[in-house]
Amino acid sequence: MGDRSLIVIESEQFATPITLYGHWSGTDNLTAVQNVLARTGRVGDPSYLTAQMFWEFARLGNYDGELSFGIDTFGLPDATAWVDNETIFVNAETGEYRTEPFGLARPVPPTEIVSACP
Repeated sequence: MGDRSLIVIESEQFATPITLYGHWSGTDNLTAVQNVLARTGRVGDPSYLTAQMFWEFARLGNYDGELSFGIDTFGLPDATAWVDNETIFVNAETGEYRTEPFGLARPVPPTEIVSACP
């Protein structure tokens, strides 16, 4: 049920890829990526680029703030198994996109996470 699609944003600065989920989004994932990359100056700035991707994805889907969209760190490859459309993978460092993972995530060791906490 649904017309589910994902945008998976990868960066060497992320511990895992950031997954944007649209339950009724169909091919809006590809349109959102193309729209953002055509106008952004934030390629190479993964946090801002991810925010822009989510905003455009949700805008295309008429998101009302309640249901149908999500942001997660599902990881790969399991997240792509239950969607209805091609998953779009974005390299936040270069702005490239495709339907296969880039493999950029840098898993953060638990000791590094704990040492970063005050």
